Amino acid sequence: MKEKTSSGLKKLLLIILLPLLGTLALHAQNKWTMDGYLSDMQSFYQIDDSWLWENTLQDRFSFMYYPNDWLTGNLQFRSRVIIGNTLQKIPYYSDALGKDPGWLDMTFFSNGTLGENTGYALASVIDRLWLQFTFDKLEIIAGRQRVNWGQTLVWNPNDIFNSYSYFEVDYPERPGVDAIRIQYYTGNASSIELVTKIDSSNRVTAAAYYRLNTLGFDIQFLGGIYQQEDLVLGTGWSGSLGPVSFRSEWSYFRDLELFADTTGYLMASAGFDYTFSSSLTIQLEGLYSGFAKEMDPGRFLQLYSGSLDVKNLAFTEWSFFANISYPITPLFTGSFACIWYPELKGAYLGPSFELSIKDNLALSLILQYFTAEYDMPSGTTSREDNTFAFIRLKWNF
Repeated sequence: MKEKTSSGLKKLLLIILLPLLGTLALHAQNKWTMDGYLSDMQSFYQIDDSWLWENTLQDRFSFMYYPNDWLTGNLQFRSRVIIGNTLQKIPYYSDALGKDPGWLDMTFFSNGTLGENTGYALASVIDRLWLQFTFDKLEIIAGRQRVNWGQTLVWNPNDIFNSYSYFEVDYPERPGVDAIRIQYYTGNASSIELVTKIDSSNRVTAAAYYRLNTLGFDIQFLGGIYQQEDLVLGTGWSGSLGPVSFRSEWSYFRDLELFADTTGYLMASAGFDYTFSSSLTIQLEGLYSGFAKEMDPGRFLQLYSGSLDVKNLAFTEWSFFANISYPITPLFTGSFACIWYPELKGAYLGPSFELSIKDNLALSLILQYFTAEYDMPSGTTSREDNTFAFIRLKWNF
């Protein structure tokens, strides 16, 4: 009965909030803006010597509302129509599409079959729905939002609210969380934040964050409780060492229930990037994860498509990343990324290309190749190789 009551309350809040934002927009049509995009992506997956496919038609809309100087509202949602045999062949794939990680369920989902081997899914999610109240140096944001505390570019141990996968190719906005954020600006380049979020399992993550700028570096410190399970303390920075950009993040987690019996887990990332006068950019980054020592990787596909939080950012204790990108012409850009996983004797290779057809229309080709060696229950080892390819046409408006 308690679960049904909680679900009913969440639905009631959604029913109230959406018409409220719509009414505000209707009464002040000259105080709101809209943008978004429409894309179509064909995906191919080579898994266990079989080729799977799907087509994803996606739209995204973002509405900003500015009724006065102290109030701002935002509504963003994405909808997808997915057709392919992946929905039939990959276990739990459809279930993952219909799951909303937030406290308020704002995902609308339907799926079915088209013939013997092909399925379809219709998924629409509201991933931003917030109001911001601004009073001089104080800002309060309530609702579904993105709380980004990351400094490095591939792995973010400080991003305890909004972890995301580097391998996600079609969701640059990243998911939001249901949270209340209070931010106070203590100076021109310094601020304090207090954030509390609740997820779909009613677990609370709450933390405080302080950021300042000194000697040309943005430096941050954070501390709080992660999913009611761990004490988390962290720091991070970004700045320049001469012409080279230098970024790093460190987070320490310690189990609250076993506080006296454990030494905790450390996660740390550090990266450098440099852009030459020719616009050639080189990026290097590494990650250490104490949690990876406790993980049983199983198969890569389970890690690739599974739920992600800050604790399972890494497949192995050490991961090393390199990327090179170059604008071959003003309208055509190419890049090549790779990741080395020493403990799995594995690697990721990711070439990609983007062609700007016109100002708001782009064609992209993205390839992903993974290879790794896993221990089998029989005591032997098995090498897994997977190849993914994505072709996307995207129109921004």
